[in-house]
Amino acid sequence: MSTTSIPNRWKYDVFVSFRGEDIRKNFIDHLFKDFKQKGIHAFRDDNELPKGEEIYPHLYKAIEESRFLIVIFSKDYVSSSWCLRELVKILECKQMGKPKHEVQIIFYDVNPDTVRKQTGSYARAFDKYDVSNKIEVDKWREALSIAANLSGWDLQDMTNGFEAKFIDSMSREILKKLCDGPLHVGENLVGIDFHFDKLDLSRFVGSDKVNMIGICGISGIGKTTLAKAIYNLMYVHYEGSCLCDDVRKQQDLTQVQMQMIRKIMKTEKFKISSVAEGAMVIKQRISCKPVLLVLDDVDDHEQLEALAGSPTWFCPGSLIIFTGKDKQLLRSHRVDEIHDMEFLDRDKSLELFCSFAFEEKNPSTGFKEVSENVVKYVQGHPLALKVLGHFLYGKTVGQWVSELDKLKLHPNEKIQSVLRLSYDGLNLHQQNILLDIACVFIGENSDFVISILDGCNFFADTDMRVLVDKSLITISSNMSLQMHDLIQAMAREIVREESIMLGKKKRLLISSNIYDISGQNKVARPEAVEVLVLSLEKFSQTVHIDTNDFAHMKKLRILKIYQQEELYGQKLELEDHNVIFSGNLYNLSNELSLFYWHGCPFKYLPSDFYPENIVAIDLSYSNIKQLWTTPKCFRRLKVMKLRYCCNLTTTSDFSEITNLEELSLEGCVNLGSVHPSIGMLKRLVVLNLRDCKRLQNFPSRVEMDALQVLNLTGCLKVDQLPEALGRIKSLTELHVDRTAITELPSFVSSLINLESLSFGGQGRIQPRWWTSITAPFGFLSKQQHPQRSVSLAGLHMLKDLNFSYCNLLEVPESIGGLSFMEYLNLEGNNFTSLPGSLSQLSHLLTLELDGCKKLEVLPELPPSVWINASDCTSLRELSVSSKDPFRKRLNAFRNCPKLFKNVTIHSQGSISKTQCLDSSKTSQDSIHQLSAFLGYLGFQTNRCEFFLQDNVYSVIDIVYHVNSIPEWFTNRSTENHVKVELPSDWCYDKFRGYGICVVFKCKKPHKYKGYAIKNFDGASMNPYFCFPIFIENYFHKEVIEIQDSYMIWLHYARDKSKWEEAKNFVTFCFEENNEDVEVKECGVRLICDEDLEQETDLSMLQGLPTPTQNGGMLGLSGLGASLYWSW
Repeated sequence: MSTTSIPNRWKYDVFVSFRGEDIRKNFIDHLFKDFKQKGIHAFRDDNELPKGEEIYPHLYKAIEESRFLIVIFSKDYVSSSWCLRELVKILECKQMGKPKHEVQIIFYDVNPDTVRKQTGSYARAFDKYDVSNKIEVDKWREALSIAANLSGWDLQDMTNGFEAKFIDSMSREILKKLCDGPLHVGENLVGIDFHFDKLDLSRFVGSDKVNMIGICGISGIGKTTLAKAIYNLMYVHYEGSCLCDDVRKQQDLTQVQMQMIRKIMKTEKFKISSVAEGAMVIKQRISCKPVLLVLDDVDDHEQLEALAGSPTWFCPGSLIIFTGKDKQLLRSHRVDEIHDMEFLDRDKSLELFCSFAFEEKNPSTGFKEVSENVVKYVQGHPLALKVLGHFLYGKTVGQWVSELDKLKLHPNEKIQSVLRLSYDGLNLHQQNILLDIACVFIGENSDFVISILDGCNFFADTDMRVLVDKSLITISSNMSLQMHDLIQAMAREIVREESIMLGKKKRLLISSNIYDISGQNKVARPEAVEVLVLSLEKFSQTVHIDTNDFAHMKKLRILKIYQQEELYGQKLELEDHNVIFSGNLYNLSNELSLFYWHGCPFKYLPSDFYPENIVAIDLSYSNIKQLWTTPKCFRRLKVMKLRYCCNLTTTSDFSEITNLEELSLEGCVNLGSVHPSIGMLKRLVVLNLRDCKRLQNFPSRVEMDALQVLNLTGCLKVDQLPEALGRIKSLTELHVDRTAITELPSFVSSLINLESLSFGGQGRIQPRWWTSITAPFGFLSKQQHPQRSVSLAGLHMLKDLNFSYCNLLEVPESIGGLSFMEYLNLEGNNFTSLPGSLSQLSHLLTLELDGCKKLEVLPELPPSVWINASDCTSLRELSVSSKDPFRKRLNAFRNCPKLFKNVTIHSQGSISKTQCLDSSKTSQDSIHQLSAFLGYLGFQTNRCEFFLQDNVYSVIDIVYHVNSIPEWFTNRSTENHVKVELPSDWCYDKFRGYGICVVFKCKKPHKYKGYAIKNFDGASMNPYFCFPIFIENYFHKEVIEIQDSYMIWLHYARDKSKWEEAKNFVTFCFEENNEDVEVKECGVRLICDEDLEQETDLSMLQGLPTPTQNGGMLGLSGLGASLYWSW
């Protein structure tokens, strides 16, 4: 149920119903004057009723929108039918009670009995109504009787007729009640409705139970703001309400208890002497009526027990709201639900920031890009957006850029002080864990980090949950630790401050984006260092590290010398850096729990190095020859990575490392053997021996019961595997491609949980090893025993299958039975066609066919599959859906010269075959052929359809050998840039996109940048040079030498991003500052609605020169779809 069903706050404080002729010029005038002096907003008909309109609807609306409804009974009140109708409406509002109005009756110069019984002047008025208004009389009489029985104020009784004293007393009483009303929340409550709707507040109104909810989140995220906004929206629905600010800061809880009691019970004369007494009073006094209670910023059980110990303390229908930083505190108090405050998304962040930086919803002209950068830096933290908005208000773009660069090194003090509150609420262990995560472990697996910290005797499992509950860290869906950038900056600032205050560094961070210690070669007081993190990168100056200092770091528990690696990237050696190590490695701390040293220059570790609590070792890219000579008992060791250690020829004995879970020896090209103990690691999950080119064999005895991933890709001398691997039911990935294995191991059939399988890749596989003769989807295991096969029919979980370069002559129909298949790689094989059963693979996402030079026909495929079929030089035909042939796919057909050359489309729309794209054809014939080809792909070359309709493709690129551009491009230049004047009536809403055409020659291959668009003031209209990846791939892989030939690049883009800032003129720059590309001519045309309306020939290919026999490429791209073809 939406919060729109909950009324907003009152428009007026007071509505007064009175007979004007009686008292307007004296009592009423004085009353409204007093209201104004006291700040009470009263509706007054002579000021606020619209002229020339029917009055009743406006009066009734004013009554509905007023909290206090005052009826002043005077001698002639009932002589006005308007007054009586107002009275009826007022009593109706009171009876409805949603929202809750307060009705006050004043007996000015009549007594209640006269009103109740309608005597005297009231009787005379009704005598007239009995004749003229019979229909309404009964309703009016009833209303007068009800009103007279309500408690009210009698002018004569209360103040003996003294009007001034009476007015002051009455308005004070109203003011007192109004002070119980809405709280100041502030302006610009961006995103508040999202929280209202998510909480579904309307369900609490009229509930039959006590509802307790919590609002949790990091400091400054808006918990208090949301709680106040809820209070303002909801308090009118409760008989009592109270919001207690900053409970955490209150030293004396009895003061908070008295605030609650006085506010809800509306009494000033109340004192309590102890917390226990206060709790009892709350239970006894407040439980008599439904209340709204907000306890802001609670952080201790004592506060909860003293102020809202249990739902039984309150009357059913009450709503109790707690705000705080600790979810576990509220969970243990048994709240019904916890609302987790999330960071604002990009759009809401920009709106909130702009409301303070520009006092409007959107950035001012010229500030959009830098505003986006601020929002990206803040990452949705509301307080930080507000603080920086105020801070940057009125400054220039240049000042903004400078301040933002400064903030990345020196965080804003006000923001930091607020975030610091969350840190200060942690105990010492929790603080240490938070600082370690901020310095070392962001992005790491949470269980792995817990193991590391447990190795440091931190017992981190429980304390890490506390950090999650207090929103200082998050654990993502893949179990990696994440931390907001501002919190990380706060933590690292604390590390810096500690080193200054204590005169020693417990955590030493050396990175260009944190602290640059260029020129230093000594660590002050190394004996204090517990954590050392060094990023191997390019610093502004050479960084010298004296490794002799390690001998003094007796407390060192985390050593991480590393170079950042891409998740899916693969590099054979460390990238260039200017960190230089000098000295010797005499000693290393035996307290180490994590030991990473990428590129360690030493061949051996110290002989007495024996860190019993070590959990992870990563010495990738190092000179290490041997870790230890005798077996070591590292009971906690879980991860060992020795990737690309070229001096490693054999491994040590792993017999005593019984808890090892991951062993990676990838790229150890001189590794000739592995110790047999590796095969006995019962808890090993990942064994990576990829590209160990000299490895001779795999352990013959295998008892790796937990193994999930075995990677032997590129082990060129491994020619067989033990059959015992077939007993490992946990195995999900098996990679044996590019090995000396020529037959798929028979045990593969037993791996029922296998999800990824790679085989082949060397071209040594016998041609007819894959068959379906003896079993569904089978593989011949031996040529001389064709009746024996390896069946994959039972591998129902298989998702990734790589049989590239396996000499396949055919693919069996039974492949369609692998229903979970997502990735199928058949590159470099010799089949001429593929089975139609591929269409049954409904989950298939990628089909790799590059280099299948004999493939002639591609069957119909699932609609979501991405096809890579470059260098399929015989491919001539595709079987595609006639309705939507290539949309919502990514397709690459580079160097497929036979494809589509024989397709044309008749005027009736039918497809037939002809020969074209031939130099003997006329220009018009060739362009018709290109247009027919695009139509076959479901792409219409009509500009109107492309720019006005929601076509899946938003960009088209055509490149081929020619040296002139069509006349249609009206803005032309023989230089490398074109200035396009915007018309005086330029309208962004009518702008649809643009077309460009460039004739260029490459002096050197692979030196292309593309084009950029600049606004009149030089500001970039696209954040980087635009050069489609299709064209880049074409130039990089094209066999014909292209640098000696002029080429044309035609590019249409339905792109309006950043064009709302366009003004006066824009400039298109082609290959700017690129001496390796010669631009002969270029042209541009902007596409607006009027252009599309006026043109007669709307073809996008209008006037294009004839395509030649030298080849070319075409690319279509859009959201989630693309096609690339070269001929």
